[in-house]
Amino acid sequence: MIELPDPGSVRRVADWIELNVSVNKERLSKAEVSSSVDRITGAEPAEWFISDIWRELEYRHGLYSEPTFEVAERTIEPRPDVEPAVEYLACLLLSLFGVRGVTRDPGKLFERIARKAVERYLRGNAIVFGWPAPSPSDSEPESEESQIKRKIKKLAEDLGERFIESPPPRFNDRGVDVIGWIPFHDGRPSQLVLLLQCYAGQDWKGKLPVPLESWYQYIHWAFNPVRGFAVPRVLPARDWHEASTDKGLLFDRPRIVNLLPRDRHDPVLTDELTVWVTEQLAELEA
Repeated sequence: MIELPDPGSVRRVADWIELNVSVNKERLSKAEVSSSVDRITGAEPAEWFISDIWRELEYRHGLYSEPTFEVAERTIEPRPDVEPAVEYLACLLLSLFGVRGVTRDPGKLFERIARKAVERYLRGNAIVFGWPAPSPSDSEPESEESQIKRKIKKLAEDLGERFIESPPPRFNDRGVDVIGWIPFHDGRPSQLVLLLQCYAGQDWKGKLPVPLESWYQYIHWAFNPVRGFAVPRVLPARDWHEASTDKGLLFDRPRIVNLLPRDRHDPVLTDELTVWVTEQLAELEA
């Protein structure tokens, strides 16, 4: 069984249950969860704490279009008819343990997962914009100033919008990791554009939203873009409205997983995620 990283948090324990049930395909009872918390903290958890975990899992069960688990009165049961998608497992690992691992950049992997979700949601186009920017293969290495200028000019060109200027190099991607848009057939500007920030770390509340006012200085938008925020965790219901108001259109784990198709829609990303998830699980279960 994977070790429980934070026995004092209802949502982190719920993540841990989701991960264990999905990976091991075995039920977990209230008694087993209580025992795991007791083993780490040295104190048996209160009954209300375990009840809150079950309520949280019931809430999540209703959010997923194809949940990998069923919530019974005293157990969480794996669903044998639902194979957990590797994107779902990757999001669970990021939610529980944050960005970790040396062979791949899990934060970048999450950006690519979010890009797919945005593309499916908008039924339009989406690109990963986040820093660093790869230089053209046939060119000399670029300065940071040249990289960000090239990226924003290319973005304006692709969207049919008018480039104004690039931000100072210290701002890198200026808070934007994924850009999605719904183009019209005529190729003219005035279209829906989403500037999405992805955050795979733990302190999501402290992450500043996309600075739209700054982006108005870089591109002359015919129709101003909207901002969004993507995280691999389940955002609490009590924080949903405030997070939406502050950070824009929200993509949390249920929304992302629900949007992704069940087939190998991106074999390269699927393979990279599979390797990273396998490495992480092997390390956690060692």
